[in-house]
Amino acid sequence: MNITQVRYVLAVAEHGSMSRAAESLFLSQPALSLQIKKLEDELGFPLFFRTAQGVTLTEEGKAFCGSAREVTKRWQALEETVEKLGRKHRERLCLRLGPRVFTNQLFPDIVAFFDGHPELEPTFIVVDDGNFLEDLAAGAIDVALTYLPPAELIPDARRFSCWPLIRERQCILVGDSDPLAGQAQAAFDQLGSRTLITTPENSMESQVTLWTLQQHGVTPGRLYRLDVTDTVMDLVRAGKGVALGPLSAAKYYGLRAVPLDPPMEESLSFICLRESQNRPALRQLRRYLQDICKADC
Repeated sequence: MNITQVRYVLAVAEHGSMSRAAESLFLSQPALSLQIKKLEDELGFPLFFRTAQGVTLTEEGKAFCGSAREVTKRWQALEETVEKLGRKHRERLCLRLGPRVFTNQLFPDIVAFFDGHPELEPTFIVVDDGNFLEDLAAGAIDVALTYLPPAELIPDARRFSCWPLIRERQCILVGDSDPLAGQAQAAFDQLGSRTLITTPENSMESQVTLWTLQQHGVTPGRLYRLDVTDTVMDLVRAGKGVALGPLSAAKYYGLRAVPLDPPMEESLSFICLRESQNRPALRQLRRYLQDICKADC
């Protein structure tokens, strides 16, 4: 038994419904039901009667909740005490920075923020492979500055909070000698049979790119996968294939950008776990970046 399970029981008792309690906790109903069942198995007695109309406490459940409310009050007091003590020490933040942070020249502003907050100790992670949503969920990073994938590619979108910072139209990125270079815009079907250059298969960037093409019925003729964005753009510049990205990437890497038609936009965003969104350090950084990006618009 742990304090999280205790809080889950109190939430179900308060709402009288697994589904409403799960929604208030930003959990899926099966996940919440599983945790309650595990706790009941550990305790050796049921906490709830389950009916088609919802759930009600058993006699044992009523006794459990009576003590649990006192425990959670004391636990909250302990958390507040620990938080006050922790303020005396430097707080660490781990940030994952997507390519758009650099193509939009935002990194110096981020460094400036931490220069003004010596109580914070940042770690910057700049990698193009892996799944940043999994890293957020696992607590490996505190915030991701990149773009949020379509909801279809996020198993549990309710776990994450997202604030758009810079909205950009997506383009086909090509070298100067590419046949598309002189066009004012290009349709998705013009990517059919072309060589597409993207990041590794396990990266969110690659998954979103291929998913987007599939939605438009496009199958690339060939794929080149590289784990460094700079190298991806080097190959595009050399005429070895094309990539998808915003206008800022074309300017940053010296490429031609051909806007997609129909238009498609993505946003460089501030993304964190919903349960962490009110953490003071994250809230300060988010508001700072929102002000910076608003001023640059």
